[in-house]
Amino acid sequence: MNAIWLAALIHAVFVFFLGYFLILLLFFLFLIIVGFIEEGKRTWESRVEDYPLAYLSSFNIPVSIVMPARNEEEWIRDSVSSMINLNYPEFEIIVVDDGSTDKTYQILDELLGLKPIDMPYVKHFQDGLVKIILKSTKHPNVTVISKFAGHKKAGAVNAGLNIAKYDYVCMIDADTVLEQNALLKTMAHVIRRPERIIGVGSGFGLSNGLKVEDGRVVKYSFSFNPIVAYQNLEYIRSFIGNRIAWSRYNAMPNVAGGFGIWRRDVLYEIGGYSAEFTCEDLEITFRVHDYIAKNEKKDYKIIMLPYYVGWTEGPSNISSLISQRDRWQRVVNETVHDYKYMIFNPKYKGFAFLTLPYYFLYEVWGVFFEIVSVIFVAVGYATKTLDLKMFLAFMCFMILSQTLVSLLSLLVFVRGQKAFRFGYICYLVLLGCLESFLYRWIISFAKVLGTYHYLRKVRVFDRYARAKRA
Repeated sequence: MNAIWLAALIHAVFVFFLGYFLILLLFFLFLIIVGFIEEGKRTWESRVEDYPLAYLSSFNIPVSIVMPARNEEEWIRDSVSSMINLNYPEFEIIVVDDGSTDKTYQILDELLGLKPIDMPYVKHFQDGLVKIILKSTKHPNVTVISKFAGHKKAGAVNAGLNIAKYDYVCMIDADTVLEQNALLKTMAHVIRRPERIIGVGSGFGLSNGLKVEDGRVVKYSFSFNPIVAYQNLEYIRSFIGNRIAWSRYNAMPNVAGGFGIWRRDVLYEIGGYSAEFTCEDLEITFRVHDYIAKNEKKDYKIIMLPYYVGWTEGPSNISSLISQRDRWQRVVNETVHDYKYMIFNPKYKGFAFLTLPYYFLYEVWGVFFEIVSVIFVAVGYATKTLDLKMFLAFMCFMILSQTLVSLLSLLVFVRGQKAFRFGYICYLVLLGCLESFLYRWIISFAKVLGTYHYLRKVRVFDRYARAKRA
């Protein structure tokens, strides 16, 4: 009798997990199809856009760029230089040195020629303690805030917001190197509908392997380190396979901190970035959706664009990757838990019925479903409850599902973007076929670790150890 009950249990669990992964696959395929349509639409808009005319247009909207920096001596020169080199008619740059203990401030001083200024500073947002505000003598549109470390990255961003003077604010990381037309291409969409568009995200890739000089990418030599290449594939899957599709239904979950644009009045209304969470970008996007619904701002939109606007450094080894994804998982768990009341609430529309169920069932619980399903199927095979064909069929289904989603996302990306050479695309295809055998389990381990740390109430913004640049 016990054997019969065990067989029945294993079969029931097998059917449950098979159904879960099938629904997930269908959902991903739906997102990819929608993303394919939306990416084509945005690419067509970019091709017909007259960017030289847009640059000279009197309808251009000035932008404040805020870049928090803490111990970024490896990248700060190129990141700031890339902003100075931007092809955009009017913008200001606000760099916030968040208590750096390396040469970050010295490099900024050398690059910009900093001079203390006396200017009004009103704390609209919680920022910690500011030491001094300085102006560049070489570039009049560049300001540097030096502050004591505290309030995490959110506090540094808020310090920049406190002195930002333009209606749209672009947040970037201090290891991001922007393409010259990054603002021009993204703000072109805002200019068409500034009364509606309150948030803009766009794609970016990993700078590992690129040759950068004075803030400009002079050689697109992408890293063949599999840890780095897999992240490029993940970014494509996230930006093209997921977020651009969610954007179509105004359900985009994350305007990434690496590059994101927000309308300043909305940030003011919601109180700026929160230091109560491990990371800031996911939570503030959820909070803006909450603000839209509660204030019945039906016409407000957060959009995702398919353009590669810049390049950011990614982990180059397994330990650094696990550290990064541990932190990412913590903020996912924190944010979904805090905004769980939005799930299936009609007031939140597509965000409630598309994005939040995905985050709850896949981003939060998906790793456990995956691990437990493999364990149960293996137990079923070991106890002869499931035969070899059933065991292999289930494993092949999981592997092929992951591969299919990756390759279709890559296909959509390659159709619209010319960032990668043919050889690198072939390499990504190969890695996509092999992802389930190693890389996926590294990420799964990091997610389990992140969940464990979340339950232990770890909320620090810990940074992974970065490799020295050549």
